[in-house]
Amino acid sequence: MGKKILILSTGDVNGAYEAMYKVGHIMKNMGHEVVMCVKQKTKNEDFIKVYKHTTSSVAHPGLLTRVINKLKNKIKPVQIKALLSTDGKYAFLSKDELSENINVQSMLKTVGFTPDFIFTGMTIDFLNTTDLLNIYNATKAKIYNVTVDMNHFTGGCHFSWGCDGYIRGCDENCPAITKESEKIVAKNNFDRKYENAQKANFQIIAGSGLTLTQSQNSKIYKDQKTIYNINSLIDTNLLNDKNKSIAKRIFSLSDDHFYILTGAQNMEDPRKGFTYLIEALEILDQELPQHVKDKIVLLVVSNSVNEEFDKVTFTKQKVDYIKDYRLLALLYQAADLFVNSSIEDSGPMMVSEALACGTPVVGFDTGVLTNMIIDNYNGYKAPLKDSKKLAEGIKKIFELNKDSYSIFSKNAVKQVEEFSSYEYAEEIFTKILEQDDQKTL
Repeated sequence: MGKKILILSTGDVNGAYEAMYKVGHIMKNMGHEVVMCVKQKTKNEDFIKVYKHTTSSVAHPGLLTRVINKLKNKIKPVQIKALLSTDGKYAFLSKDELSENINVQSMLKTVGFTPDFIFTGMTIDFLNTTDLLNIYNATKAKIYNVTVDMNHFTGGCHFSWGCDGYIRGCDENCPAITKESEKIVAKNNFDRKYENAQKANFQIIAGSGLTLTQSQNSKIYKDQKTIYNINSLIDTNLLNDKNKSIAKRIFSLSDDHFYILTGAQNMEDPRKGFTYLIEALEILDQELPQHVKDKIVLLVVSNSVNEEFDKVTFTKQKVDYIKDYRLLALLYQAADLFVNSSIEDSGPMMVSEALACGTPVVGFDTGVLTNMIIDNYNGYKAPLKDSKKLAEGIKKIFELNKDSYSIFSKNAVKQVEEFSSYEYAEEIFTKILEQDDQKTL
């Protein structure tokens, strides 16, 4: 029996927003009635609707409500402050969990139905857990939060950088907020998130091996009996290895060279760890003889290339950032290795995309690499920030003979088909929806 499903996300394209679009797309293919409600619409698809706030259907608040709202404003003046003094690496973007940002009746009018299930991803500058609680109170929908990053179980950070506040409960020692008088915001946010999650029985779905472990350890979701992991959500109809034998020719690349693909939207972001990749390449530069180094070419995909890459002595080719998945799939297939140097990441999706295209992956043991990369099977994992081990992993793939490389390539595809494909995700979502049916029997 088809369900009415609401997907909530600030946007519908790129990274975390794209992930929620994929969730909606999968649910539609499963035969459910789906609306993705966003603040900013980019894709030209009818099931994606922009939230419209209307006041005509909203009754004027009574005297008691007005008094309570005034008291809230007086009691929590720091909480509603627009700007916080933060350390940018934590991405403390979800600043206020106490406010109400959307009107539930307006939301339901935009959507056109009362949902049975709600799936949320990144909703910064759109709505928060207090809004979700309000939606729950009006609809009794089952709410699942997808870990496109850590924000669903922190006091506002999207990345922890080793802080364990999400495990014990954020307090007034928050390292992400630099101004002492504002640190209380993290505690207020966390306490409200915890309270809202308890009241509405929010559930969590992991998006990678790392966020699965983090969710299981988090104070908010540690008691959830089963936490499913959907691992990046890869459309294997678009991303596959079917053209690997001809992909190099499409990009005018030589069969005699070994191409290392790497990249990110912003290579200056410290989370992406390109400093460590550069160190690893410098190690290889010292270890490999010249005739071997001449065969290695670094393909760098980014909107802007880190100036530090000028130090790299290997041949380099910049590839403009690719938005067309068909062309991106060909690039992955043309590469012999994908290197992910992220040191603080819930993904990235590029790891699973490369694997789907039959390209082995080497990177640090974080994000989606944690469970998608198996040493000596489809790539190699290095301890965080260990440039030497990263270099060793790259060298091991480079030194594989043709038959061994072919096995790694096939294993890469197999790992995605089994743990990251749309078909795999459909199995997970079916379990979630059927669980709910069994509870109502």
